[in-house]
Amino acid sequence: MKKDLFELSVVEGGRYSNLLVKKPDYSELVTFAWCKKNPVYNWFYYKEGYSGGLVWDLLGRLGIGEGSKVLDPFCGTGNTLLACKQKGYDAIGFDILPLGVFVSNTKLQQDYDMDLLYESVREITAAKFGETELRWPDLDFIDIKKAFSAYARKDLLFFKEQILGIEDDKIRNFMFLALLSVVIPVSNVKRDGGVLRITKKEHHPPVRHLFRNKLKRMYKDLKRMKPFPPGVFAEARIGDSRSLPLEPESIDLCITSPPYLNWVDYTKIYGLELALLVDSSEELRSLRRKSFRSHVGADDRRRIDFRSEKVKEVMENVSESTFVRKPGIVEGYFEDMYMSLGSIFSALRDGGKAALVVGNVCLPGITVDTDLIVAELGEQIGFTLEEILVANVRWCDVHGIRKERPVRESVVILEK
Repeated sequence: MKKDLFELSVVEGGRYSNLLVKKPDYSELVTFAWCKKNPVYNWFYYKEGYSGGLVWDLLGRLGIGEGSKVLDPFCGTGNTLLACKQKGYDAIGFDILPLGVFVSNTKLQQDYDMDLLYESVREITAAKFGETELRWPDLDFIDIKKAFSAYARKDLLFFKEQILGIEDDKIRNFMFLALLSVVIPVSNVKRDGGVLRITKKEHHPPVRHLFRNKLKRMYKDLKRMKPFPPGVFAEARIGDSRSLPLEPESIDLCITSPPYLNWVDYTKIYGLELALLVDSSEELRSLRRKSFRSHVGADDRRRIDFRSEKVKEVMENVSESTFVRKPGIVEGYFEDMYMSLGSIFSALRDGGKAALVVGNVCLPGITVDTDLIVAELGEQIGFTLEEILVANVRWCDVHGIRKERPVRESVVILEK
């Protein structure tokens, strides 16, 4: 990171300024870039995920000993869980989206019958196409008929039906993950920031072709993969970070990344994969309403009262006339963050630590220092702030928003 950008991002004399530490070697580790090059981590492209390498470094940096249990309350596609399991740490994760939980648990599977898996891959990729009774749900944010060609729509449902008929649970999950991973490549859609856009692609690769290639690569990964250490538990579950179903003082370390305050609705940007996974459009809408309040579609009912001078300052500088979207989202986001931090605090043992990957954000006329607000909220709950590791600093690139200060992407380290 450029020295001048880091200095420009820091408010001189501000609270916590002396605990902001430049950490440029985390620059790539807090992104999905590392995962693209590493087997199993790359089975499903999840742009918002961070790397297994970051988890391994934090385990060492924070002095987490053998036998410790790690929590990720926003587990996404399970990189924290996989990295911990590979290093011999028990881990549990929660996510409100069934897509993330399914992908996570499939990546954590072991002890496959490799001969049966090989034969199953051969059979399904050679299956002759036929009619299927499965149907796509009606989505309220995109037209399925425009999102896919007629062939791709039918082929994806055909392979889904074939996969659902597989008796072996592990092989069925393995196959379905491979199918989910090719949904966007065979579509007319690209992810553009926080939205899906219909595009005209010159060439549509056949579903069967991409599905077969993905299965072969995943199979090779399993053949080369080192076995997990024996007796290690790692699992993802459906759950809400704001009210974690965990015993008090049962966790030694939390490594996680809450959704950024970027108005991204995960039920939409991963909506096509979710449409192949869940049963109905109503289930998708329900998930949207229940999700973390970082976007317009989440339920914006107030849940708690909390005090934050930094949030108060932000809200005073945000007005309806300059803010394109609902300013209440900002306050709702930090209410949810406060509740999540409280839930994490309860689950941690005394002396336990939490590492939260967060991103600051630009609004019209103001920079929201999410890392500093998380530190403030954490202290109100009872945490001690150890340090804020600054991985990236960049100018906000949102069109139409004046550059006030560069924004940071940081890892906030708290101790109970």
